[in-house]
Amino acid sequence: PMSRNMICNSGSIRYGLARSCRPCLRSFSSPAEPFYGSPRPVSARYDEGSGKKSTGLSAPNLPPLSPLQRIATFVHSSVTALSDPTRADAVAAVGEVTGAFALSRIRAGMERDDAGRRILRDRPVVDEAVAERARLLLRQRRDDSSDSNVAFSNPVNSGRQRGVTFGAAYAHFLESHGFNPEERSPIRFVEDPGLAYVMTRYRQCHDYWHVLTGLPPTVLGELALKWLELMQTGLPLAALSATGGALGASGLSSEERTTLRTVYIPWALRVGTRMKSNALMCTYYEEELETDLDALRERLGIEPAPTKT
Repeated sequence: PMSRNMICNSGSIRYGLARSCRPCLRSFSSPAEPFYGSPRPVSARYDEGSGKKSTGLSAPNLPPLSPLQRIATFVHSSVTALSDPTRADAVAAVGEVTGAFALSRIRAGMERDDAGRRILRDRPVVDEAVAERARLLLRQRRDDSSDSNVAFSNPVNSGRQRGVTFGAAYAHFLESHGFNPEERSPIRFVEDPGLAYVMTRYRQCHDYWHVLTGLPPTVLGELALKWLELMQTGLPLAALSATGGALGASGLSSEERTTLRTVYIPWALRVGTRMKSNALMCTYYEEELETDLDALRERLGIEPAPTKT
């Protein structure tokens, strides 16, 4: 079985998924996090294992997939994604080859929302400039606080001081896990440019959602977040990951599957039902970096994920 401490990426049917094979450089779990488990490796977020980073925009000059190639890519990537939902390359491929209808619905919902329309018009990307703005807020927060170990990700039962901005929490998330916002693979299999941007936006906002929910990038954390994404987007890739994890296809232990089914799926259903339709996709996060984290959560209707007791 595939080790979750070192995930060796295999090639895809066409164009290739990330092929790097590197050990995890650090452990991301801590007592303040609601989940425990092996972290997502940094290498899984890079394109083609080259170390080159991408803004996640469409890869140029790639011919469309034939129906047979689309089916083969779906099957190969689905098996990989089900066995390990932290494999961002495989999860992304599943989303691209299956998500045209759901992406069209998401775009239509964004067009009916003021912020969503502006996002579609401006096409913001999550890049190093955004990360640097967030780091500045984190530095300011640390300068203003005598406690450099403030819990930024999940305030439940942590006694966290108020006044932490969304941007500072986002920068802390990137710093803690060694992530870079420009390391998402480009869109490969979505031919419509408008839908390709919607998929790009969905993919790039994923780390924002980790911050808002307090879920760490572990297998269990990713599955819990996929259940919330399913409620909000209806994307087939979210459904595949969510149901596969609940049925035990992702290598979770019996205890972890029980926790997922009894704690985190009910949490995701409760929060997803409470939130406004398309709220995750219709938030202009780059304009919210200075917003208080708790205030943004309250406005969106996001109840932070329960901590593991």
